[in-house]
Amino acid sequence: MRLVRTPAGEVEIDVKGKKEGRGAYLCRDWACWEKVLKSKQLEYTLKAKITQNDLERLDKAGREILKELASG
Repeated sequence: MRLVRTPAGEVEIDVKGKKEGRGAYLCRDWACWEKVLKSKQLEYTLKAKITQNDLERLDKAGREILKELASG
């Protein structure tokens, strides 16, 4: 799973791995997501400031996507 900082500066989940921008790859295990979202590691990797709003949005969307992938 890829997270990407778009040229506009937004941080998004890139399910297909094809969006333009600086990316960070995460495994499809929620423990990986929790670790990254709770640390400053994602800001460092994407070279972007990530707001609490962004973190909440990524948390919610990540849970939904991982749930869909697990159910097949």
